[in-house]
Amino acid sequence: MSQYAITLTPASADDVASVAADAERAGFDSLWSSEMFHDPFVPLSAASAATDRIGLGTSIALAFVRSPWVTALAALDLDLLSEGRFTLGLGTGLKRFNERWHGVAYGKPTPHIREVVQIVRLVTEQAHLGDPIKFRGQFYDFDIQGWQRPVSPVRPRIPVYLAGVREGMIRTAAQVADGLLGHPIYSMKWIQDVVLPSVARGLNESGRQKSDLKLSLALCCAIDNDVARARRSAAATIAFYATVTTYEPLFAGFPAEVARIQSAARNGDQGTMTDSVTDEMIDMFAAAGTVDDVRRKAREYLDVADTVILNPPDQLVDPVETQSYRRRLIEAFGD
Repeated sequence: MSQYAITLTPASADDVASVAADAERAGFDSLWSSEMFHDPFVPLSAASAATDRIGLGTSIALAFVRSPWVTALAALDLDLLSEGRFTLGLGTGLKRFNERWHGVAYGKPTPHIREVVQIVRLVTEQAHLGDPIKFRGQFYDFDIQGWQRPVSPVRPRIPVYLAGVREGMIRTAAQVADGLLGHPIYSMKWIQDVVLPSVARGLNESGRQKSDLKLSLALCCAIDNDVARARRSAAATIAFYATVTTYEPLFAGFPAEVARIQSAARNGDQGTMTDSVTDEMIDMFAAAGTVDDVRRKAREYLDVADTVILNPPDQLVDPVETQSYRRRLIEAFGD
């Protein structure tokens, strides 16, 4: 299997199955489904039915908007459906998403997500035993008694990956998770200056080894013989992320550009948002252009990662365009 993975955008069941089967035939390591416009678990069910070998994961499922018990059951079900191919990728999401969109407490995200991981592991590993499952922490107080899942898990442990953008969450992933899921707007500079040192620190603090954590880096990729069109599509996704305060440290070298993008966003002017992304920003945050251009940039990420998740532009672009870029990525990176 390749060290490349690819994202999966929900569509009709037939379309999801077709993309999943094509990615498996092409030799991709895994398929990843995100949560923003869609539920991250549902499309993986269709993908599991159409495939036999490729890994399936959430990148990401929001950790705080569901009961950890519900999250654990979804993980167990998908691991059962896929016969042991599922990875649970979790992230905190943005504070305002949690509190304003979902009406749930965000709290302190690092200790909060630690507790989610602990509870998910308790349930996934003990639900079939019939013993009480108890947990008392800062954010959760669980006491599950008189309940037993009537089917044993496919395997003793389902991998749990955590998403991280800044130092604290990256360190937490290195301390407690089986893998780190990188953000598609990680630049190579951010990886070298922030991600790798934070991973090393987290592993050292927890007494873990480098082999205990899989590093999955994501990269925004647009392949098109019309290089200008590919770069503009990538610019649109970059512009979207530049509007998010949490991600501003990643854009530290571009304060004037970010200010213009955020001003345009407040005015609902998506064209100006995209126009404000410079060539330097595209080169730093994405791989856009010909097949050779994109392969060259992806190899840089593969030099430091266990897996590179290829993300076609999916923000401020037509979904049909996103699907077209995904198909080109499958063709270009297939074995």
